[in-house]
Amino acid sequence: MKRIDGGLFGLLFLTLMAAPFQKLDAQDRARIMDTDTVTHALIRQLREKTSEIFHDPAPPRFVMIDKSERFLFGMGGYAACYTYYDGTGFLSRDMSTVLIPAEPSRVRSGRFNLDASGSRLFFKLIGDTSLGKLEAYIEGGFSGEGYTFSLKHAYVQIKHLLIGQTWSNIMDLRAAPATVDGAGPGGMNGLRQPQFRYGWRLTNGISCFASLEDPEVTMLRALVTGTNDVHIMGQRFPDLIVSLGYERPAWHLRLAGVLRFLEKQRGYGLAFSGHANMTPRDEVKFQVTGGAGIGHYIQDLGGMGYDVYIHRDGTYYKFTALGYYAAYEHHWSDSCFSGLVYSQVYVKPFEEAPGFLYHHTNYAALNTFLDIYEHGQLGIEGVFGNRVNLDGSKGYSWRLNCIVRYNF
Repeated sequence: MKRIDGGLFGLLFLTLMAAPFQKLDAQDRARIMDTDTVTHALIRQLREKTSEIFHDPAPPRFVMIDKSERFLFGMGGYAACYTYYDGTGFLSRDMSTVLIPAEPSRVRSGRFNLDASGSRLFFKLIGDTSLGKLEAYIEGGFSGEGYTFSLKHAYVQIKHLLIGQTWSNIMDLRAAPATVDGAGPGGMNGLRQPQFRYGWRLTNGISCFASLEDPEVTMLRALVTGTNDVHIMGQRFPDLIVSLGYERPAWHLRLAGVLRFLEKQRGYGLAFSGHANMTPRDEVKFQVTGGAGIGHYIQDLGGMGYDVYIHRDGTYYKFTALGYYAAYEHHWSDSCFSGLVYSQVYVKPFEEAPGFLYHHTNYAALNTFLDIYEHGQLGIEGVFGNRVNLDGSKGYSWRLNCIVRYNF
C-alpha cells in the first residue's frame, strides 16, 4: 500500500490552499460559504464531481471562495466507527475472501472488533483557468499499519487531462455496489493507482477515456521455491487502458480493455459493466472482468501473485482469471435503502499446478443503510465468503458488520 507522511501531506494542503488566494489582499482573501444553503455555479460543479463510491466522502459542507469567485476550496471527510463480529475468527479487517484459510483450526473462534481507522480526510480545489476547468484533490485515511496516514487519491485534472492517483480507468464508479465491508465483492475491480488519463464526456451520453497507469505484476514464489510468498516483478511499460461508455437517465453500459506489457509477453483483459433503474426505487448493477495476466485488476487477486507464474523450465505463463458481481438495491425512502450483492472469482488451473493454489471464491452480502441524522449514516450488513483451492480444500467465514459515520 502506498503511503504519504504527515509532513508532505501538510505541504500539499498548504499548496492547494494558497493557489487561488495568493493575488488577493490579506484582509479580504476569501469568504466562507455553506454548501447546503448557498447556490453558486462552482458549488454545483463541486457536487457533480462527487464520487458515487459508497466509501468515498460526500462534498464538503463549508467551502472558501476567493474574491474573484473563480476558485473554490473545501476540506472535509468523515469520522467512522466500524465494528464487526466474525463467526469463525477470520483476522482480516475486511472480508477478503482470498485470505480465508482453507485449513480448519481448533484455535480460531468468534471475534469481535471495533475500528475507526477507516475515517477519511480530504482537500479539494476547483476553479476556472485559462486552460479550462481545474480540479485538484487529495484524500487519505488512517488505515496504514499502526494507524499511519495512507494516501487514497491525489490528482490534478485540467479540462480533459488528469494526472495523479485515483480510481483506475477500468473501474466503473456508477456500477459499484454499496457495502459496509471495506473490500467489497471479490469480483469488482476497485483499484486506485497513479495514471495519466485523457478523455471526453459528450452531451449525447457517450464517454471515452484512455490512460497509462502504474503497472504492478506479482507472482507466487511457491511455484519456484515452495514457499507461499508473493514476488513483485518488473514491467518496462505502463498499463494501457481504454474505456467507452454510454449513459442514459435510467441506465448505462461501459466497456473497458486493458493491455499489459508483461515479461516477454502481453497480458490483456476486458471489463463490461452497467446499471439499470428497474423502477423509481429499484436498481441493479453488474460487472464482469476477465482475461490473462490481469489478476492485479480483480479485487480478490490484486497483489496476491495471480498475474503470472514461472514453469520449472523458466518459461513465463499467465494466470487466466474471471471475476464478476451482481447487485440489487431497493430504496425504501429517500433516506433508507437495502442491497444484495453476490460475486464469484475463478482462476484457471494449469498443468502441474500445486493444490494449494486459489481456484475460486464466493462472496454474498445483505445490507441496509439509513440516514440517522443530518450528515450521518448507519449501515448494517451480513456477509458470507468462502475459498476453494485446486485440491478441493476449502474454508469459509461469515460476519455481521456495522458502521456509523458522520460527514463533515
